[in-house]
Amino acid sequence: MKRIMNNHYKLGFALVALTLASCTPEANDSLFENKYTDSFKQMIGGEIDKNQTWVTGTVIVADVRTSGPATVSAYTLGKQDRVLYARKQLNGAGSMEFAIPQNLDKTIAFEADYGDAEKVYRKMDLSLALTQRTTVDLTRSASTRALAESNSVTSPAASLCGSSNASTDNGYAGHHFGYTAFPGWAWDNLAKAVPEANGTKPHERGQITNYELISTGPFYLSLLYGCTGTYGQRILGYYYYKERGNYSDLVMVDLLDVLKYDYIDGYAKVQYQRTGESKWYDANFDYKDGDGLVANNSTTSVVARRGDNSYNTLLVNKEYNGENGIQGIRGLTFQINVPVGYRLGFYLKSDNTNENQRSALRSLGIDKKYLDGKAVCFSGSDLNIAGTYRYRSIIQKYDGYTFMGLEDNPTGGDLDSNDVTFGITAGNGGSLPGVLLPGIQDNDTDKYYNTDGTLTDDPTDPYIKNVVEGRDPEDFGGGSSEGEGSGEPEVFDLPAWTIGYEDMGTIGDFDFNDIVLKVVPNTANKAKVYICATGGTYEPEFHYNGPKGDQNFGSLHNFMPKFTNTRDKVITMEPVLVGEVDWPDGYTMPTDASRFYIIVNGQSIGITTQTGVAPKAICVQGNWRWPRESVSIVSAYTTLSDWALNINDADARDWYNHPVEEAVISFK
Repeated sequence: MKRIMNNHYKLGFALVALTLASCTPEANDSLFENKYTDSFKQMIGGEIDKNQTWVTGTVIVADVRTSGPATVSAYTLGKQDRVLYARKQLNGAGSMEFAIPQNLDKTIAFEADYGDAEKVYRKMDLSLALTQRTTVDLTRSASTRALAESNSVTSPAASLCGSSNASTDNGYAGHHFGYTAFPGWAWDNLAKAVPEANGTKPHERGQITNYELISTGPFYLSLLYGCTGTYGQRILGYYYYKERGNYSDLVMVDLLDVLKYDYIDGYAKVQYQRTGESKWYDANFDYKDGDGLVANNSTTSVVARRGDNSYNTLLVNKEYNGENGIQGIRGLTFQINVPVGYRLGFYLKSDNTNENQRSALRSLGIDKKYLDGKAVCFSGSDLNIAGTYRYRSIIQKYDGYTFMGLEDNPTGGDLDSNDVTFGITAGNGGSLPGVLLPGIQDNDTDKYYNTDGTLTDDPTDPYIKNVVEGRDPEDFGGGSSEGEGSGEPEVFDLPAWTIGYEDMGTIGDFDFNDIVLKVVPNTANKAKVYICATGGTYEPEFHYNGPKGDQNFGSLHNFMPKFTNTRDKVITMEPVLVGEVDWPDGYTMPTDASRFYIIVNGQSIGITTQTGVAPKAICVQGNWRWPRESVSIVSAYTTLSDWALNINDADARDWYNHPVEEAVISFK
């Protein structure tokens, strides 16, 4: 906060005096302009940063190379909920220009989707510059299958494969479909989601440890990561049944043995690619297998594994510094096909027995043929051994990917649920199974729980709503039905931007709520414009100066009455769509927000095209909560002054994320 609080007290008298001096300016009154500027400078406590344009965004210009036609996306990195910043169809070479929030994110991600499992990922490190340019190489050198045949051990010996081959002859239903690629940061994400025995258990950290899925069609499971010192047989499989609580029709399907051997059907479980290299290296789940790799020279007790250059995923990730040294990961992949609408989960069978669990499962009506003397760790905790060992699994999302982990010991272990971890990806129908969080649906009332804990007749969270309605739950939350079934690319909303205007009726309130607009660009080169609030006195005429010239949408009070959504603590009227405008490639809010402007009393008011001058409008990334009526923006956001004085103040660049609750408008 630095200097803000003192400024507030000094400022009050000056603002009152200036307000009394001039309340109804003429359009080009230079005296008024000077007083406005002086008053704003007094409010922030100094001179405006000479680079300040009052848009909380950074422009990214990326020169991209691909190996042919690909869908290239840019999105957040290291977040549980992925936010899409840009998406474009490129073929060979092209550029992408887009905006990201001007805050403390240190990296963003790029992805090239070539229409199959072999995607290519790269990351971009960010600086504090307001415009940043990068070159992104998203080319690939060969097909998935050709690369998959290049294990670091060619034609692995039977001692490394054993009976792990995925064939029905050996009792497993799994047949691998080659490899599915994941970004190099996937291992870092998993290390955060399921850390190795760090003292707190997943359920103690508030993570989801009791889950099942709802099938929306075929999907794929890909092995990714594991940290176990067990060498005995561990069978990964999935189960499914129709009605919650009724297990009489439960089916268990063994996919493969994941721990006893390094290779499955001659293929490494997981492969990784070092930064700057095209070669793929093999990895396994034995955390002691670091022979010749790590400083402590961890050595597996399985002689056949020594010296094969196939090391544990956790150790490899540490050795090569995670996402900074590993640019790609891919896991051996298996298809799961469960009747649509059925509940399903996962399990890991151990090679020991537990009669208590067998008895409990029999009492639930589960066919004894599935209880063949093995003890099992299930993702659904009701099927596990009661008490301390009830929670044996975890589910976590990072960067749009769904990861799951399982414990390998039903009656012991460290409960970190990372002995074997895997990811799930969409099947041929483009749909992922929906995660059934504990209590999402109240079976007694048929109501749904949203993730914020509210109970509704119909789900409102986009993720949950997609599941219930049978759509892909992994859509970014802004996907529309445009283009579905037509062969046209699906349209996704990009992050919203909010513009708050002063209508220049007075000097001194600086609440930036006289007109509040929300702009939502999308991947179809359009942008929807909504009016959110009208706190001003005068009639505002709204214009957009775009590629088709100047468009006049008329008075905004035709869409929303005066003094709406600024006086009460909570909005009283939902935002109203004003219209949709063209938003072509190369337009970004930091460079083009000035195209949205209002005319009041003959004066044009909008985002300034000059730097370092007092603002008449402020553009904020996201669904910004604007100040309440007559509350200055620095009273509502106490670090804004620091950003106004120094646009590169790292502690203030995300000022808009830290409101004073009583001073801003809340959404319903």
